[in-house]
Amino acid sequence: SRTCPSDFWRSRRCSVTPSKAFMASSSATPDTRLPAGTDDDAQLAGALDENEKSSLLPREECRASGSLVERFRWLGAPVAAVICLIVVVIAIRAGTRSSTSNVEDAVELFPLTNKPQSDMRLYQQHTLPNGLQVVNVQDDSSHQMAMAVAVRAGSYDDPAELPGLAHFCEHMLFLGTQKYPGHSEFDSFLTKYGGSSNAYTAQEVTVYFASASQAAAEEGLDRLADFFRAPLFKKEYVKKEVQAINSEHEKNVQSNGRRIMELLNSQADPKSVVPRFATGNTETLYENPQRNGSSAVDALKTYFKSRYCPAQMRLVTFGPKLLSEQLQLVQKAGFGDIPKGEESCAASSRSFANPRPFPPSSMGRSMLVAGTEATGQVWLHFELPDVSRKYKGQPLTYLDYVLKYAGKDSLYRVLSDSLGLINSMATEVDPSSAGTSFYIVLYMTKLGFNHTEVALDVVFSYLASLRNAGVDTALYDSLRDMVQLEWDWQQPSDPEGTAAGLAEAMTRLPREQLLTGDSLIEEPDPELVTQLLEMLQPSNMNLARVAPSDSGDAPLKELAASTPIRTLPYYGVKYVQQTVDEAMPGAAERWNRWLQGRLSSEALGKDVRQRIQAANITGSTSADEPGKLRGLVLPPHIPKAIEGIPKHISKQDMRVQSQSTPTATLLRGAAPDVEGSQGSSNVEMADKLFGPTPVRLDLDLQAMDNLSLALKPPSSGQDVWFRKGWITKSPKVTLAVSLRPLVGPDALEVTAVDSVRLGIYNKLLMEEIGPELYDLTAAGSTYDLAVGSSGLGIRFDGYEEALPHLISKVLTAFTSFNEELNATTPARFNRIAKSLREELQTYDSMPADYAQHDVSKLLRRGEHSQAESLSALNSGIGLDSAQRAAGELLLSKDLQITALAMGNLGDQQATQALRSIASSLKRPAWVEPSPSHGDESVMKVHRVVNPHVPVEVRAVNPRPGDPNDVALVTLLYGVSDVESRVILGIVSDMLGTAAFQHLRTERQLGYVVTAGVGIMSNVLYAMGMVQGTKLRADDSEAAIEGLFTTIMPGILRNLTQEDFERQVDAYRQQALEPPLGKSQEIGHFWEHIKEGGQCMHLLDEVLSFLNSPRCSKELLIETWDRLVFGKLSAGSDNKDGSSESATGPMRKKISVKYFAQSSKSEAGAVPEVQRPSLEEAKRIWTKQGVGAAASELLAREWQSAKVVHKADSQVREDLAQEGGYFPTDLNCDASQRSSPAEHQVTMLQGRQSQVVSSLGAAAAGQPVLHAQGAGKGLRLLLGRP
Repeated sequence: SRTCPSDFWRSRRCSVTPSKAFMASSSATPDTRLPAGTDDDAQLAGALDENEKSSLLPREECRASGSLVERFRWLGAPVAAVICLIVVVIAIRAGTRSSTSNVEDAVELFPLTNKPQSDMRLYQQHTLPNGLQVVNVQDDSSHQMAMAVAVRAGSYDDPAELPGLAHFCEHMLFLGTQKYPGHSEFDSFLTKYGGSSNAYTAQEVTVYFASASQAAAEEGLDRLADFFRAPLFKKEYVKKEVQAINSEHEKNVQSNGRRIMELLNSQADPKSVVPRFATGNTETLYENPQRNGSSAVDALKTYFKSRYCPAQMRLVTFGPKLLSEQLQLVQKAGFGDIPKGEESCAASSRSFANPRPFPPSSMGRSMLVAGTEATGQVWLHFELPDVSRKYKGQPLTYLDYVLKYAGKDSLYRVLSDSLGLINSMATEVDPSSAGTSFYIVLYMTKLGFNHTEVALDVVFSYLASLRNAGVDTALYDSLRDMVQLEWDWQQPSDPEGTAAGLAEAMTRLPREQLLTGDSLIEEPDPELVTQLLEMLQPSNMNLARVAPSDSGDAPLKELAASTPIRTLPYYGVKYVQQTVDEAMPGAAERWNRWLQGRLSSEALGKDVRQRIQAANITGSTSADEPGKLRGLVLPPHIPKAIEGIPKHISKQDMRVQSQSTPTATLLRGAAPDVEGSQGSSNVEMADKLFGPTPVRLDLDLQAMDNLSLALKPPSSGQDVWFRKGWITKSPKVTLAVSLRPLVGPDALEVTAVDSVRLGIYNKLLMEEIGPELYDLTAAGSTYDLAVGSSGLGIRFDGYEEALPHLISKVLTAFTSFNEELNATTPARFNRIAKSLREELQTYDSMPADYAQHDVSKLLRRGEHSQAESLSALNSGIGLDSAQRAAGELLLSKDLQITALAMGNLGDQQATQALRSIASSLKRPAWVEPSPSHGDESVMKVHRVVNPHVPVEVRAVNPRPGDPNDVALVTLLYGVSDVESRVILGIVSDMLGTAAFQHLRTERQLGYVVTAGVGIMSNVLYAMGMVQGTKLRADDSEAAIEGLFTTIMPGILRNLTQEDFERQVDAYRQQALEPPLGKSQEIGHFWEHIKEGGQCMHLLDEVLSFLNSPRCSKELLIETWDRLVFGKLSAGSDNKDGSSESATGPMRKKISVKYFAQSSKSEAGAVPEVQRPSLEEAKRIWTKQGVGAAASELLAREWQSAKVVHKADSQVREDLAQEGGYFPTDLNCDASQRSSPAEHQVTMLQGRQSQVVSSLGAAAAGQPVLHAQGAGKGLRLLLGRP
């Protein structure tokens, strides 16, 4: 049971959480603030004061002693409670806890009970005798352990002469300790238990975190404790790890946001810590110490001694173990034995507020910056005081809402839609004890960048209006209520995220507010908000104008005659610095005049309008009224209090029905025998984890006379599903609907032109209906509409009482937009088209991202390259063509409805809601219907191209000036079955760890090094990727092949039976991990439902296979060999669809190689793109660790490979012509293995195939990246997002 006996509430000694939940008004009664079924107890619990709460017993003591209450009930509840308490205390003192744990020496245990209503976890805090603060988190349903340590030490603690030392310390702690000296022992240990680890260094804190299966808890904690008890800091690892840090810095340099923030930080007083270089690189951590005769390791030891003492550490443990047992493990691991350290460390309560980072002399600056992205940007940086101790008022929540509000006539809508000056806007906050950096970021159109001052006029007129209006207490109160409501029903973080987040929060927040301090508005503080608003003024602002990348240095050179071009150290940012008055003469004076509040709103609006007209900006004005700015609201509209926040939430249907109740009897019109809804033989575990499988509803669409769209039922009956309630706790409802066209076997794929039309249509749609619906969604209910060639996706999520109104509003707006072809303005279309053109012309992401997209373009129909999309955009797509896209390409066709209603509603409400959606969707009157034919059906499983030969893409790094080469190797296994999903899923984490250890840690090939197993539609694949400057792409490809063909086979063959069983158990524990919240419950069913409901029982089949003798080390080795060597199973044909050459098998291999533009020939080509000869390639393979047998395979593939210099739809069509597609079978039974016949390919005739563009992300083919994150790949391989 998750609740203690009610008598313990009456004795006030049981720490069941009296959750602080939604209070719609000050008159809300306690019983409305707890889950259903605990009302009586909640009323008593609400009376507990803080002193009484601190004396509550841990819940497990309540469980152990519950029978005592019954035994002494005849004495009365108070006496019974006292007797129970005495017995428990005697038991504790008698030594029920392990003598080795030393728990009795711990300081007072403090249950953390102020938590969300949805949170069924238990929390307790305590402080060990050495001063180390600990929080234990108990989650009975989890099979994972997690642990995290946060240290109050960060980059602000770096010595001035050694930038990056704190970051260096973070890296070095992973490279061996006295008890566990191996440099990769920690990662290797976690890998055995399906685990992962990571860490990050911030300004004032460094956080280390890890997770694994529960079996790793005891030793894992012991290993983590040794990080802080006895790190080795071996000098022989310094150079390699500094190289890793240097690679990380080179990755950071590619981030435009990071570059601009560092530039703005560089304007701070040099005596403060803010402008320091935080990451470190080879120069600061290796070359400079070598040059001046100092030792980075010696400095590291001094730093560690001065900052890493128990009083500055915070530890969090997470798992299913009882809180007291977790505490025992903490003590057994020796966290309590870590020496207290120097007094100066223990007593440190430092602040970096002095010297003041941004005094008046450091503000009022304007910088013109050479940008790296297609879109110009304007950053407004305001320096605010440290408000971290003002968490009860959450003043920045108020500022963020009023600035980012996107309703009708808001600041955002005026700047974007009315004037066409921006594409989007954002706010960013960077808090620390040195102060709070508050950023307003405008992502400009070219018109807007050329008229930055006018855009800022609108911003400051809005700030002036906010000042004049004062803080709206009604809005503030509604934000408090909304935040409370969303916090109460939020989805908890995963184990690793929970541990890391709590550990960091412990460094800032008191224990009483540990779970609430970063979220709830407990004490609104209008005075503080007013003070912060008054600081948003020109004299307290620095400005960064970031030019579009296609401008190069030209804008800077125009100013170079009077102002030199500067370069930011370490980041290479080129900029020109002026004062705001020099850059925009008279602007600051004008803004200050507005901010002083002497103008009425009308006069202020008139001033701004005159500025806009003087700049000849017409915005969305119609052509026959130039310059009139018709309908423009100035200053922009300030949001009012949020209306419609649910105040009386029914929880009647919140929890899923008992599984003992026949689900079909709960439904009206449910089919008694649902195809695909029953598992094979072992359905109990999936039902236990995710609840009963949804069943079909009959919407009786044929009887609805108000249907406009042709909604066809599938041949097997209605494809509409329903389930009442959640396994997790949420009062919300989710309605997911997919309307997909019926297509025939000869259907053509969507063209680039139509794909661009649909993309622009979606943006036009959202800009038209978004402002009108914004206030509705602010109250906690959301919607999503996505129109694509493969269908219309609709999702509503929210509170049942609010959904009918939201559904009506959204779909009425959708229908109106489609019917009225003049609903949008040419100005809006032109702005969106120009923005899209700029994006398609620019490559500003990491090259590794483009390499992954190249693989997808080669294998998935409906995808196009940026060049193809740009050509399509320039082919003459206009406003009328874009607005007609949905009607012509989708709504004209017969559509099949697939839907899932799930959550806090009954079957009648579900039926009514889904029928309302179906009847509200209208076919525009101007659309000519295109009826389906008898042989057409919905494409449920999207086809993947089956390349006949290996494919090699050799291209220039698409990002101009980027120094990295990229190699991405993808090996297609073939159509998945339960066996291959499980076996390759087990391999995935080991593969990722091997790549990290061998290619990144040992060889330092780059910071972006990843490997793993993924699934694209129904096709499994393994991938490995390296992005770096150390090797050319051909060499990196060879290093990946060495990983695949030499390192991994060795790892698998060297597994002991115990090691293998441990890996299987870790995979099993990940599979048994319950959903964190309703989104995972929905995700578990929805993708299977869209595929026809055939694999609802997949999880049970996986567990069945894991427990079968077929799951063996031998099969693990055989499967991996078949994938990476193209080997065949004994007595079988090409099970995986591998190709056969004249001399041996070949793999289904896609290689993408990008070469940095380091040098160019006269013809403009990059010489390195030229393919090496076979003999040169063989030398590369040998050098990079590829064995002789694998070299023979690579030689065959080298000779047969199809070499191309781009990845686009034309290359994909050629591949499909040659090799066809993998079958679309879904093999979901453990007894069902893919047969050779199932891997025979389907050949195309010309360009004929089925449409495979997808609405959902499940088939996106994203790889299971290592990123040191266990469990992520498993959910993908199980079809669970």
